[in-house]
Order: sequence, then structure tokens, then C-alpha cells
Amino acid sequence: MKKLLPLIAIVLLHLGACKKSTDSSTTPTTTGDNSWVLAGVSYKTLISIRTLTSGGTVNTLFNFYDVVPSATAKINSVTLSFVTAPTASGTYQLVGVGQAKTATQCEIAVGTAVPSAYGYIGASTDITVTVTGGKVKIVVPEITLKGTTGQADAKFSGSLQEL
Repeated sequence: MKKLLPLIAIVLLHLGACKKSTDSSTTPTTTGDNSWVLAGVSYKTLISIRTLTSGGTVNTLFNFYDVVPSATAKINSVTLSFVTAPTASGTYQLVGVGQAKTATQCEIAVGTAVPSAYGYIGASTDITVTVTGGKVKIVVPEITLKGTTGQADAKFSGSLQEL
């Protein structure tokens, strides 16, 4: 649990630092690009942001949100953390939160408006990363995320693309 707290804190800190997409749709979808499914509920990415962490370990974070953050917004989010931003398309590995990562590995944390937080702590799993024009698309197959705020574990899958 202690290993999940830094990543959860990063997700929460980045809720206010987002760029708005030209896509004004906020209706969740069940399939397609730029959407994810958590515990059977579908969400569609409205905005995304790429940022670097600071401090002892620098990582590149890709944050995806289903609404524009505001004081009253009920935000659902996905954050993927890489050692450095992918520059080439290929197969990367999703590893458990808190593990040391190589250049081809990443971690995932998911937050909901309830609020609930989830992190991946399972065995290394292959994900697909496509880089086009410097922007990434990340496809995560169905995995089980660990509930970190008292809720049950949940199934997750997604196809997330930087806007």
C-alpha cells in the first residue's frame, strides 16, 4: 500500500494541470479509441496531459481525464508512468506499482469521482504503445486493478491516446 501512495498522489496533483481537447463529447463509450472501462463502467477521454515528475525519481506521466477539471468536477482519470516518454512504437510491459522500471516498462493508476483509487500490482503484462507524430497511443488489455481506498478490486482495459 505504501508503494501505491506516491503514484496516487501524483494522479491527484495533476487533476488541475490539463489541456483541453477539441473533442467536446463527454459521453462514455464502450468501445473505440480514447476510452477505458473500469469495473464495467465506460469512460471517454476528454483531455490528456503529459508531464514530468520531479524529486528523486523523474518519470514521464501520461494522464487521461473524462471531464475538464474544476472545483466541482467529478473527475475519472487514468495515469500511466514511464521512465521516459516512448519514442518508438512497440510492446511495453505494465509492471506493479512501486517496482523499479526499465525504459520499456510502465505503471498504471486509476482514480474515480467516488473517490476511489486503484493501482496495478500484478505480474508483468504486455501493452501496446504506438507513437505517431510524437503522440502516444497506449492499449491496455483487461487486467485486474487493486482497490487502494477500501473498495473491491476491479477489471480495467483501455485504448488511450494523447490529444
